[in-house]
Amino acid sequence: MKNKMEVKNVNKELILFFFLALLSSSIFSQRTKFLLFDNKNDSIVKIGDVENYKIDSNLFDINRYSQIDTINSKEFRDIKFSSVDNLWKEGKKLFIQVSEKKNLFIETKNEIFEYIYVIEKISKCKYKKTRVWWIDY
Repeated sequence: MKNKMEVKNVNKELILFFFLALLSSSIFSQRTKFLLFDNKNDSIVKIGDVENYKIDSNLFDINRYSQIDTINSKEFRDIKFSSVDNLWKEGKKLFIQVSEKKNLFIETKNEIFEYIYVIEKISKCKYKKTRVWWIDY
């Protein structure tokens, strides 16, 4: 009888572990967003000493985090991109949910989307991945 109870407890713990892992991955995916830099429509602008990606009339500070990596074409294919318009819509929705539940004041949507990356093509098979700060205020 004791062995069956131990197995049931272990099964419950495993189920709880996988549930929490799934939940945290979905929360992380909400907080991580990828934008594609298009040389034809977007630009890099310098305001003072700060370089910014200008994507759909929105500025994204390149230098704030100094986190720049290179990824290959396989990693690029696996990325699920968002648009700036979708960031605004999703940010507004999440902002309302967070504000109602926690009664918090959020100054910028960077607090909701903790990781925003801009992906820029640098060669046929290589891309630059830059963590940016969204100038959304």
